[in-house]
Amino acid sequence: MADKQYYIDIDGLKIPVKIIIEKRMSTRVALGGTHVILRIPKAILFKTNIEKHIDWATSWLKDLKYKKPSVFERYTLKKEYVHNQQFHIGGKIFTLHITDSQRQSGLIKLRKEDILLIELPSMGQYDRQKLIKDLLIKFSQNYFLPDIIKKVNHFNVKYFNKPINGVRLKYNKSNWGSCSTGKNLNFSVRLFFAPDDVIDYVVVHELAHLVEMNHSDRFWSIVENIMPDYPAKEQILKINNGKFDF
Repeated sequence: MADKQYYIDIDGLKIPVKIIIEKRMSTRVALGGTHVILRIPKAILFKTNIEKHIDWATSWLKDLKYKKPSVFERYTLKKEYVHNQQFHIGGKIFTLHITDSQRQSGLIKLRKEDILLIELPSMGQYDRQKLIKDLLIKFSQNYFLPDIIKKVNHFNVKYFNKPINGVRLKYNKSNWGSCSTGKNLNFSVRLFFAPDDVIDYVVVHELAHLVEMNHSDRFWSIVENIMPDYPAKEQILKINNGKFDF
């Protein structure tokens, strides 16, 4: 298998595309976390040139953008954090106090109720923005874990009454939540960029998996009975997938 990185222009947006040539039956386009993935069968490529597949993918992506205008935000939005900047998450507003220190690793701690002190190493070569992002993720996981546990307990007692082994808050870009066969519920900390009622929906969604470990009609019936407008919540998550992030 071989793969190559290309860029496709979609109405002025330069979209990164990774082309993977492999043994498969048909050409496929998928939206990855950092780039679009175009998978091309080896057998087809022998009969056509790669530009033909890129043209097909470009047409497909343009049609997708027409239907979902913000679908490519994940590839164009890049947050940068600076001293005294306000950081909005979970209905809270924190002010970032970023300083250099003699520490060998980064440190983040909450001062008062709304000031996040971030200390960064003054020596060594590293990606400053990546470290700040990692520290903000770590803080948010710890800070909002009690909130997600409270929501899980509330909806579980009210609608499900199922045993739960654990609730965790992680940084996950592949999904907003998951429920394991061991009755462990995992949620992406990125959820706290979403409106509160959308977080409620994801909690109900994962709790419903304690009853139905699939996405059958029965599963969706359970979700709909609790939250009739759940499709609108899902749409918010789809449209803002790139925006709801650190």
